[in-house]
Amino acid sequence: MRYVHDDAYQPTPLRLAQWEEGQIAQRGNVWIDLGSLEGGEYDAIERGVVNLGLASRFTLHGEIRNDRDPDGRVTRAVADFLINVAPGLWLGPSGVPAARKQDYGVGGSVLVADSSGRRYLLARLVADQFLYNRTNLDGGVRDSSAVLHAQAQGRWEAGPWSLTGTVDATTDSETSFPDATLTTFVATARRELSVHGRYAVAELELDARFDLLHTWDRRVDLGAPTSLRHTIAILRLESLLPRIAETKWRPRLGVRALASDASGEDAGAPYHVTRREPGGRIAAQRDDGTALWELGYVFAVPVLRETGIGAALESATCRSARSTSARSSRGRRATRASAARMGTS
Repeated sequence: MRYVHDDAYQPTPLRLAQWEEGQIAQRGNVWIDLGSLEGGEYDAIERGVVNLGLASRFTLHGEIRNDRDPDGRVTRAVADFLINVAPGLWLGPSGVPAARKQDYGVGGSVLVADSSGRRYLLARLVADQFLYNRTNLDGGVRDSSAVLHAQAQGRWEAGPWSLTGTVDATTDSETSFPDATLTTFVATARRELSVHGRYAVAELELDARFDLLHTWDRRVDLGAPTSLRHTIAILRLESLLPRIAETKWRPRLGVRALASDASGEDAGAPYHVTRREPGGRIAAQRDDGTALWELGYVFAVPVLRETGIGAALESATCRSARSTSARSSRGRRATRASAARMGTS
């Protein structure tokens, strides 16, 4: 149910576009999303951006991310001290604060932006855990003590059209613990790509979004290796159509295609799992000024194929959810609550 759950609770394309637009243009930008699939442990998206003008030619740009979802946990804070060296061009150092002694990072960034801040390109390269071998308290050893972390995000707009893209990638981190008795080796990597295209006028919104995530995790516990390489690609096409007749209800329709490939080994036994999952959304929105209501139905048909551990497995089952949400907003501040009833057929 994990991806149907994500579809039911994710922000609307309009709110996602406002988040993207405010990365440089707004002094502060915050996104907090909490939800649970079965009322137990909560998934969370917690992100914030701050832009502080320190003087006519200096500004501080900061970002914080604390996500916990089925695709893993990502916790990161980074700040850029930017100096205006030419019209629309900013350069400066970047840094990651140390939550633990070995966690700090240093690097640099470049920002190109127009006067509104809504069209921009920000690129950053940081050496995370710089001098790890000298400063870590875990007894870890790496061939290369720094993990290079590259990030880029940009947005372009022209009239009703906008295009936003982000890239976030780290080099492989491989750490040995020669004196440990339990975990003697850990390796990780994470690469993300997201592209969001949007056309929006008063009575029509059309959105296309592509997300790609690749993660690699490997560890050796008590001499038994466990690993997972996982790639997920998701394409979403959504539309918010004009009002129905004389009512205030607007249809919201969408389709989604997901492809997932996971391979690795569990205690030395190899496995391979693929997932092909078409899905869709049928919903209606009603805007009453400060309140927006939505009634909807999302569904997907995951086709799973597994080889490796045990016998080969193939399954296909329809997953669905009936959802209701209410949003209260004042200007660009909004609070949204949603509830969904999951089902299988």
